[in-house]
Amino acid sequence: MRTKKKWISYVVIGLVAAILLAAVGMAVYYIVIGKRTLEQVTTPEEPKVVFSVYVLTEDRAESIQDTRGYSYGMADSDADADAMEQAVSEVADTLGAAPEIATYENLFALADGLREQKSQAILLNEAYVQSIAEADGYAWVADGIRRIESYILQDTRESGEETEEISVPEDVPDSFTMYISGIDTFGGLAVRSRSDVNILITVNTRSEEIFMLATPRDYYVEFSQTEGAKDKLAHAGIFGVEASMDALERLYDIDIDYYLRMNFTGFVDIIDALGGVEVYSEHDFTVKNIRDYHKGYNQLTGLEALAFARERLSFPTGDYQRVKNQMEVVKAVITKCTSPAILKNYRSVMNAIGESFETNMPEDQILSLIRMQLFGKREWSISTFTVDGTSAFRSTYTAPGMELYVILPSTDAVNAAKEKMEQVRQSAALP
Repeated sequence: MRTKKKWISYVVIGLVAAILLAAVGMAVYYIVIGKRTLEQVTTPEEPKVVFSVYVLTEDRAESIQDTRGYSYGMADSDADADAMEQAVSEVADTLGAAPEIATYENLFALADGLREQKSQAILLNEAYVQSIAEADGYAWVADGIRRIESYILQDTRESGEETEEISVPEDVPDSFTMYISGIDTFGGLAVRSRSDVNILITVNTRSEEIFMLATPRDYYVEFSQTEGAKDKLAHAGIFGVEASMDALERLYDIDIDYYLRMNFTGFVDIIDALGGVEVYSEHDFTVKNIRDYHKGYNQLTGLEALAFARERLSFPTGDYQRVKNQMEVVKAVITKCTSPAILKNYRSVMNAIGESFETNMPEDQILSLIRMQLFGKREWSISTFTVDGTSAFRSTYTAPGMELYVILPSTDAVNAAKEKMEQVRQSAALP
């Protein structure tokens, strides 16, 4: 594995931003707007972690001031030690005095302590809440606890990676692989959170091929922070986009050149800015309070596309179908972005990208892709693949003490994915 480069900052659908800009770069007016957006999305923002104070839903406390005199609880976690110290200090400042705090051995013991009222309030990294609620016997957490205060803190954890400056490429590469990370939050991108969408896009600019590989969020993998232990792929995002890339590089024995990170706010905004997208569904299904989806093509708004991409309970294959649907949305966005229809929506699309996407692809690289698309009038061939595995329950690095649902990777599927990525990277130009 090559030495990890310093990942400068964060555009969905990685390639989408590049191709999206490429489709509309035919006038100086557009390029000026696009360049401003590029400067925005390639400007780094310091990573943050959100710690919140939670009480039971039926608790009388409406604000943190109401918890004066409460006993607090927190989980013992080396990974969150620095942020936890900051959070405790913030609580003490807010209350005017440090609360009595009990330390629990893991996240599940912490939840039990709150439910049994051994602690009346708990301090918890928000990124872990959904993971606790997904564990057997802890579904009550989803509706049984209530957040009354949040603290956005600087994340001081080391990435465990050696860093060096990224060299700015002079022209479009023959091929590259980009990681697309969709985080499970609304709002700012700086907050570290689980990565629910994990797609690798391998691009060959000579043969005009795009290969999209989806890895289920529950894939049981390792990354540098786990020191050999295993965890869900989604949990790697809690440690930053570099950890997610590290997990995928180890899994597929590849180097990932760039990443693109987006949140759910950006997902909705970009599709609405495009005027909606036409997405193919393999099934008829319904998402309550959103819409009915029919087998075949569906014209979707941003919110409808988000619901389409997140739904899994409607399908016998669950998360496998969800990741397939996620890639169908990506394909739909690429198709819309490379069509003439993008011109009338250019300004709104640029505004949406600037607020909701981050990429470490250098600005000059993206501009080279713009020129390539503009003058080459590329028509991309897009193929997709989803790896599978065996369902199981295992202990995880971020939530020790309880076996969570995971997917044990299929060696055959992983090898097939590696072979396809290599084939695309090595493809010769089309005649």
